[in-house]
Amino acid sequence: MMYAYIDGDDIGLKIENSFMENDEVRLKHVNELVKETVNKITYELESNNYIIIFGGADGIICKKEKIEVQELLFYLRGITKELTFSIGVGMCLRDAFLALRYAKSSGKDIGAIYQEEFTLFK
Repeated sequence: MMYAYIDGDDIGLKIENSFMENDEVRLKHVNELVKETVNKITYELESNNYIIIFGGADGIICKKEKIEVQELLFYLRGITKELTFSIGVGMCLRDAFLALRYAKSSGKDIGAIYQEEFTLFK
């Protein structure tokens, strides 16, 4: 079984900026966009036989027998132009988390697999 951790890129910064700009309208928009996008992603994953372990805020953790990172990245990139997501994949939750951290430290809108070493997908 493989695990994937999908997490929004810089969404916290968008929220922080809304506070700093005192922009209630933008804050509400970011909130609605993130909720809508995560719901779409979750629905698509479930439709493709992924088992959802966690879904909330701007992240989803799921598992499936075989996860195609490049295919998943392609799907995520087509959902919205306002948000990007990075993906970490591993054979256990910890490895998926490590792969996500590696992906995010290597840029944004990137996928990574950790299986004894890291492999990046851009």
